[in-house]
Amino acid sequence: MTIDYNQIGFKCGIEIHQQLETHKLFCSCPSLIREEKPDLVVERRMRAVAGELGEVDRAALHEFLKNRRLLYEAYSNSNCLVELDEEPPHPLNQGALEIAVETAFLLKARLVDELQVMRKTVIDGSNTTGFQRTILVAMDGILETSEGAVGIPTICLEEDAARKIEEKGDTIVYRLDRLGIPLVEIATTPDIKNPRHAKEVAEKIGMLLRATGKVKRGLGTIRQDLNVSIRDGSRVEVKGVQALNDIPKILENEVLRQMRLVEIKKELEKRDVRRDDLRRDYVDVSNVFASSGRDWVKSRIRAGEKGLAVKLKGFQSLLGKELMPDYRFGTELARIVKSTTGVGGIMHSDEKIDVDLRKELDRKLETGDQSAFVCVVARMDVAVKALGVVVDRCVVALTGVPEETRMAVGELTEYMRPLPGSHRMYPETDEPLVLMSKQLLDNIKASLPELFEDKAKRYEKMGLSGELASQLSKSALSSKFEEYASRHAKLKPSLIAGLLLMAPKEAKKRFNANVELLADKHYEEILGLLEGGAITKDVLAELLAVLASNPDKKAGELAKEKQLTALSMKEIELLASRVIEENRELKTGNRRLETEDWKPVSPRGIPVRGKTVETENRQQALNILVGKVMGLCKGRADAEIVRKILEKKLG
Repeated sequence: MTIDYNQIGFKCGIEIHQQLETHKLFCSCPSLIREEKPDLVVERRMRAVAGELGEVDRAALHEFLKNRRLLYEAYSNSNCLVELDEEPPHPLNQGALEIAVETAFLLKARLVDELQVMRKTVIDGSNTTGFQRTILVAMDGILETSEGAVGIPTICLEEDAARKIEEKGDTIVYRLDRLGIPLVEIATTPDIKNPRHAKEVAEKIGMLLRATGKVKRGLGTIRQDLNVSIRDGSRVEVKGVQALNDIPKILENEVLRQMRLVEIKKELEKRDVRRDDLRRDYVDVSNVFASSGRDWVKSRIRAGEKGLAVKLKGFQSLLGKELMPDYRFGTELARIVKSTTGVGGIMHSDEKIDVDLRKELDRKLETGDQSAFVCVVARMDVAVKALGVVVDRCVVALTGVPEETRMAVGELTEYMRPLPGSHRMYPETDEPLVLMSKQLLDNIKASLPELFEDKAKRYEKMGLSGELASQLSKSALSSKFEEYASRHAKLKPSLIAGLLLMAPKEAKKRFNANVELLADKHYEEILGLLEGGAITKDVLAELLAVLASNPDKKAGELAKEKQLTALSMKEIELLASRVIEENRELKTGNRRLETEDWKPVSPRGIPVRGKTVETENRQQALNILVGKVMGLCKGRADAEIVRKILEKKLG
């Protein structure tokens, strides 16, 4: 399905969360992810309480009602009492703050006058305190993109949450190794035009953060949250997107889901369904399931569970795929029920049900007026709670797209909880205000790193291709490239870049070489050989492979031993004479090619051996001869030198 994102009123903003390469934000514990068995396990439960305004946050209440048991795993040598919330936070990590300020300068944002640590209510158990500490660092930044400027309203510094290890029944196990790792949070305005633009924005911000050289790398160290809405819809937050390539498809599927919810709303309006039509009138259908249900249902009924059902007026054909083959509202209801109550599944009237069972349920529930039904088999109190969730969600469907937080699962999204309220931030009383000196800010501004795209443009001016310049600018080898380029000025920068980036890949692919064994000294030796004309660029991959197998030997010695050194002019001339003699039958058109017909050209040729060759012109014939000589040289001669020798011999 092709979607016109402008026509549907698409709005999207992104929040980027990037871990910093420092110790933790409010203690001196290392930012290490641990996999070995923990030393300590602490059990707790969370509860929702009213804030200073007398209101209980709806997201916090949603989590509290799950009544979950929380287990926290910790390590004696990399966790402390701060992370267990048994000790006040230590002073703010100055290094992390300076990285956040540096990021703000790179995004041309305006720093705030005073830094106030705030508490953001979080009650899913991922923070032992029940809140996340966060600091607003800067505002009103800007990011230039191919689709125009995108605003950066806020740049914050905050602590990462604990890592979820396991969730089973009403118990969640968290590990405190990740809790407290500093994060830079960068939020954009909803100026993103379409899903592909969203990927570009996320990638540009990620590259900007990497340019600082002070952020963590690897899976899980950067996460994207997407805020998306369409016309007639509401804002939905999609959390936990890790892969850049997943962003476009996740947004496409989420937009399609919201479009279908808007269509359901309009259909319900046509059917004149109102709030009062959706009531919590639950019907006990245990006897129906006991006689006509599936075997697993019968066994659960016999074990004491109850079968409850509720009628949904006006929802006939809206729960399955009859009207919308690419979206099932019934599946969404099932996922919300599971997230809220733990019930593993529901049964509804738009799915395949045994004919006799269907007739009996329709009779008992008195369906009609385009009504549907949903059934649940569970303990009575759980079944009542599950059907209450179903009715509430169907009431919300009358208004279209609900505001909620969803989780990225593959290329789709799943319900997590309601969108948090706006009154969940309050000052952290254990941390003082932070002021930064003008001298420190001036020092940070004076040492800002070069952005990758600016570095790539500079490399192109040095003679690198656009693709090679882009790869090198993002590589950790860029500083080494610049060091070598200044030290070996006689060599083309593109040759040095190829040695660092392309030759090791080729050595690994062609010769299965362990290029990780190569050190700076090996590259220095090879550059010296290139600069002195002892080898050519065509033997670089093979020479690297030989060096990787013999890291204690000199590159020059190995080049001679493996016959990888450059041929002398006399040797090349002999090979050129041999090729000319062997190819006297080479023709251009219908004319035999004589010596006086040869002219210097630049295109590359294709080696041909053992027969008379018809060519369209003299340039192509010369290219063939160059290729033949190069084949005999086996990479030990420069193609331009070969060409000049042939041109000279042929007049």
